Amino acid sequence: MIRGTVVGQVWATRKARGLDGRTLLVVAARDADGNPSGRLVVAIDVLDARTGDEVTVALGSGARNVLRPGPENRDLLCDAAVAAIVEGEG
Repeated sequence: MIRGTVVGQVWATRKARGLDGRTLLVVAARDADGNPSGRLVVAIDVLDARTGDEVTVALGSGARNVLRPGPENRDLLCDAAVAAIVEGEG
């Protein structure tokens, strides 16, 4: 899991099957001290996060669990998903 700031959105004329209707956000990750790490992550958003929002992003199987909890989610095309919007900071 990483923490970062939403810096933009990915627009696509075509998406992989299963991603239709999903919003893809660009998140600038932070290191453990809260400083920008220089890493950008594209994450599926299910929480309607906006540019400038502080978020946590789940990676790998954790990202699939954000979209569909449980063991029957291995068919999902997802490696990063916004898991939470951090309130009161930024």
